[in-house]
Amino acid sequence: MSTNWQGSERKSRAPISLTDQQPEDSTPGSAAVIHAVPVAQATVEPQQQPVAAAVDHSEVPLVSGRRSATVLRKENVNDQLPPATGWQAFLRAASLGLISPKVGAAELARRADLSAIQRVYSRPMQIMVAQPLGGVGKTMCSIGLGSTFGIHSGQQTLVWDNNEMMGTAGVRTNANDSISTVWDLLNVLESFETVTARKGELSYYTRHQGNNQFSVLVADEDADRMKSIGADEFNRIHTVVSRFYDTIIVDTGNNTRSANWLASIEVTDQLVIPTTLKRNSVVSALRMIEQLESMSERIGNPHYKDLVANAVVLVTQGGGAKVSAAEQAELRENLASAVRILIDIPYDGALDTGSIIDWQLVADPARRAFERASAEIAAGLLATDLKHAPSATTTNR
Repeated sequence: MSTNWQGSERKSRAPISLTDQQPEDSTPGSAAVIHAVPVAQATVEPQQQPVAAAVDHSEVPLVSGRRSATVLRKENVNDQLPPATGWQAFLRAASLGLISPKVGAAELARRADLSAIQRVYSRPMQIMVAQPLGGVGKTMCSIGLGSTFGIHSGQQTLVWDNNEMMGTAGVRTNANDSISTVWDLLNVLESFETVTARKGELSYYTRHQGNNQFSVLVADEDADRMKSIGADEFNRIHTVVSRFYDTIIVDTGNNTRSANWLASIEVTDQLVIPTTLKRNSVVSALRMIEQLESMSERIGNPHYKDLVANAVVLVTQGGGAKVSAAEQAELRENLASAVRILIDIPYDGALDTGSIIDWQLVADPARRAFERASAEIAAGLLATDLKHAPSATTTNR
């Protein structure tokens, strides 16, 4: 039976109103339905009768309540899958499956993080990696997040080097014989601003990272070019890439007052701040935070302040002299008071070569840290999506 019922049938099957209703066709010969009315009620004046609000049955959903959704609430079977790591996996393999211990807490936590990374949102989401100080790992973190989302989300992921001049994402990622940069895309961008544009054509202007499963839109690499990316260029590119990518990770330059940096923060859904636990790096991050908070107060738009409150700080391990534990604790506390969470990224030689980062060479501790960071970022994206979604949804996400 079709559930696309038309007006009269839908109305006849709608929930029964508590008030008496006249038949639609009250002809003299039609049968009347007699309702027994207690004497006590018959003596009450009409104006004293409680009047129920009129119900437009055409708007009443045919199915109400979420009992079935509660039964189906379990979203995955992470705790039912056999262990794949740790002594639990070894014991299960050694006993040929005769002994199958429960999955360990660490593996369960990892599975939960990967499930979070796989969330789907109502629109493309932008993550902005920003810090005015150079050398603290902005590009490294952008590539780490791009690899993690690319490998585990199953969705289209783009790392976009939004340096207004020449960035380093092209140095830290595999070119695959491509020499295309953001300016090459800008020169033909008009052809992608039509409904006939295709992803395969856009891919020519990005650099796909193979097994890392994300693409890179690199910044300018021409030292002779005396142009810089502005707000108009950023907005046009953002409109195009948002049509073809689900997750856009924007690596930024050091100038938080440049037009393209400000244009990027306008459309950002999640702010990520890389820093080392050194005084100059933390001060630089806090000044950017203060700038964003001041922008909200001055313009009256809470967007920038909300980005700060929801920000994820990635604590990277910079080189040079070590800072005392007491000073590190103080700096960590100053950051923690302004943002949502701090996550430590352990040192990994594959991330510190100054050359191409191949995620297949990154050791498990750093991989796990980026998974944890990506899961927290996904939680922030979900909160933003639910807050600004065009309409309420009943999807369990």
